[in-house]
Amino acid sequence: MRRKTEDRRLSFVEAAGALSVEQGFGAVTMEAIALRAGASKATLYNYFPSKEALFKTFVHEAGKGGLEELDAAKQFGSVKEILHRLGMAYLNLVTRSDVIAINRLIMGEAGRHPQLSRIFYENGPRKTLIVICETIELLMDRGELRCTNVRQAGLYFKALCEAGLVERQLWGLDLVPDAAIRRAAVEDATDVYLSAFAAPETCPLAK
Repeated sequence: MRRKTEDRRLSFVEAAGALSVEQGFGAVTMEAIALRAGASKATLYNYFPSKEALFKTFVHEAGKGGLEELDAAKQFGSVKEILHRLGMAYLNLVTRSDVIAINRLIMGEAGRHPQLSRIFYENGPRKTLIVICETIELLMDRGELRCTNVRQAGLYFKALCEAGLVERQLWGLDLVPDAAIRRAAVEDATDVYLSAFAAPETCPLAK
């Protein structure tokens, strides 16, 4: 019974996400979501009180696996190996076609539905940045990265890894970059990042 209940809940989440991407958040009704999921509106309301609640869960589900991969990056290895795993986990997540679709949706709806941007940020990008910053802070505590503002250091790392890849996807210029492209981007990002943030005594080891 619990499995069936969870399957039903996820069917509503998937329907809400797909319809929002196809039609725009504002155009989608709870009735349309229930219909796409093959259920009644009353059943839908038993699971979710609003579209906003559905969208929050949709963003959370989209990040599943990606956040765990990010968190696992810090488990072992040299500073360079950890940063490389962290960068790959980040690009694996943010270049996914479903994540790109959510980003495009938010860009299109931000002016009309600013609450949607807040829901997305709190449940997606903010959680991602927190996990990245936790790993960077750990490397600072280990004396392998120089101590500085952790949040800013995390933002720099994200920006270096993206290196234009995500923008080109968002604009529809490129498809999902393959593993070799992502790996090359992360290798370059890691080298540049360490040249700026490696603690002086670890620079030879980092290379």
